[in-house]
Amino acid sequence: MKFLVWIGIAMVICWGVLWLGVKMVIGSVHLLLLLGVVLIGWGLLHKGGSASG
Repeated sequence: MKFLVWIGIAMVICWGVLWLGVKMVIGSVHLLLLLGVVLIGWGLLHKGGSASG
């Protein structure tokens, strides 16, 4: 019976780690999207400003 308790504890810990990982991935994806939009906007606003662009 104690073995089942330890398996349950391990499963809850794994769930917590995976949940945190999913949250971090979702945050990273949104950050990349935001940075991409900012860089596109920056490039469009400064399109005619530089000769090298």
